[in-house]
Amino acid sequence: MRACLITVATLSYTASATEPATFDAGSENRSGLTFAPDGKTAWWAEWDGKWGSQDRGASTIYRSVFDGTAWGKPNPAPFSADFSDDDPFVSPDGEWLYFVSDRPVDEFDDNPDANIWRYNLKEDGRLEVLSVNSPMTEYSPVMTLTGTLYFASDREGGLGRGDIYVAERADGRFLEPKPLGPSVNSQYGEWNVWVSPSESTLIFESSSRPENRSTPGDLYVSLRTAAGWSPAIPLQDLNSVDSDLLPRMHPDGKTLYYTTAPIGGHARVISVEWLNPIGAGKHLKSNTD
Repeated sequence: MRACLITVATLSYTASATEPATFDAGSENRSGLTFAPDGKTAWWAEWDGKWGSQDRGASTIYRSVFDGTAWGKPNPAPFSADFSDDDPFVSPDGEWLYFVSDRPVDEFDDNPDANIWRYNLKEDGRLEVLSVNSPMTEYSPVMTLTGTLYFASDREGGLGRGDIYVAERADGRFLEPKPLGPSVNSQYGEWNVWVSPSESTLIFESSSRPENRSTPGDLYVSLRTAAGWSPAIPLQDLNSVDSDLLPRMHPDGKTLYYTTAPIGGHARVISVEWLNPIGAGKHLKSNTD
């Protein structure tokens, strides 16, 4: 185990690794661990097959509930069985679970690309497909306190092979998604984003950048300033020679979860402890095998 101190812009952290094995329904791969705002319900995705394989199995979203003493047995989400569902995220008000799915958006949809959906957690459990989707693939939807939606997409009109987009909400609907600028997006690929509820910190995966440790994907961070998002910097001591992706912060701002996966191997979730809650000091302590 190694530990060191790194300074990235105003972000300081020490690095070291733990794997939250509690959240495991028995599949070969686990990714995208995220929590409800009260921290008492966990959601994540599982599937079988090798990372990067074209014949990987369909992904199912699982849920586990904390009863005050221990985490309960993982069970599939009520909506997740017949299609490939991935990248869960609970809105800050706890009302909606956002995710991506290849389920058809209507009876005429014969294009099995991943679109953004949401599932109502407080009322009737209804499913809704979002208006921000494109004919291409969408990834990792994240909702902020203002109702703004961040996500990644390989749609046309971006700077690279994939880009991070933001869609503000007004009058009960999402406005046209816009790509973030060149301080975040690049000519390469940006994917799998997390943004703090206050939109002060952005962590995302980028592939093929010259400074990457891993061509398939490294984690980068950008901080919100008066001038906009700061130039993204790699989280060097968290990044590995494998794909590092799907960052998700615990609602208490003290633990970052992300997925790491070797090509031809299996994905697993790693946890990283922040020394101070996000927004109340930007210090990160992580654990790496």
